[in-house]
Amino acid sequence: MERKEYPIGIVVFIIFIIGLDVVYLFTLVNNLLFMNGYLRQFLSFSMDSILMWNDVLFVMLSLGIIPYGFIKRKNWARIFAVVFLSWSIFRVIVYILMTGEKIIGFLFLVLFVILLMYLFMSPVKRYFGKSSMAIVPSEIIREYTYGLYTLHSKLVRLKNGKNQIIYFFSKRKPKSGTPAVFPEGFTVEVSERSGLPYLKKETL
Repeated sequence: MERKEYPIGIVVFIIFIIGLDVVYLFTLVNNLLFMNGYLRQFLSFSMDSILMWNDVLFVMLSLGIIPYGFIKRKNWARIFAVVFLSWSIFRVIVYILMTGEKIIGFLFLVLFVILLMYLFMSPVKRYFGKSSMAIVPSEIIREYTYGLYTLHSKLVRLKNGKNQIIYFFSKRKPKSGTPAVFPEGFTVEVSERSGLPYLKKETL
């Protein structure tokens, strides 16, 4: 069974995003319930309400897209995370300019920038690239050789119109045919006249 391993940075990134989203939603619900006028502002058609609704939309989407997409190594999830963090950086800058709050604002700004830069690191890009975890067989099958001769096979069309695979040995690379593994139901014989090996079908 294939074992999937996730880099510690990816796991930490997912935990950070989920944690930030949960904190944001908790703060939003708390403000809607207990802060006077916040619900009216949230439901009004204003620049502040549009920004807040975009926040909610991105947060709700990120709670599903980022954990699922990152675990499944989907590059569209990384692109979404880039857009989400870019929006978050823009939102924090607007928050700092509107409120004058610098300590918390700059703290979140630095955090979002670090997370965004992480998504452009080479190990992360490789993680979201096409999977290189191929299933490697425990035994590598090689072409069959007999002394200095290598077994080859090629597909030929018989006079009756049917196709058939034929096998032959060759010291050098032939004009047609490819190296082949030893087929079942055959044995190797050596021609007494030419000394060339050939395959002979086993008799029951």
